[in-house]
Amino acid sequence: MAQTIWIHKLAEAKKADADGMGYICEHLFQGLTPSGKLTKAKGWNPMPNASTKDGSTYQALFCDSCEKNYNNGNVRMAKEPVLV
Repeated sequence: MAQTIWIHKLAEAKKADADGMGYICEHLFQGLTPSGKLTKAKGWNPMPNASTKDGSTYQALFCDSCEKNYNNGNVRMAKEPVLV
C-alpha cells in the first residue's frame, strides 16, 4: 500500500524560498512551523508534477523520505491555512 504524502500550500512570498514550488510536504512543514523559514538542508527534492488520485498535479518540495516513497497519485492536500 502506498504511503499518503500530505502537502501544504505556501504563500506566494514563500515560493522563492522553495525553488518556486507552491507546496511542501508535511515533514518540511513541521520544520518550517517553529522557525518560520525554509532552509535548504538534506532532503530538498523539488517535484514539479506531484499528482493526486484525481489526476491533479502540484509543484511540491519533498523531503528525502517523501521523495523516496512517492508514487503517482499518493499526494493529498492538508487542511491547513496558507503558510505566510
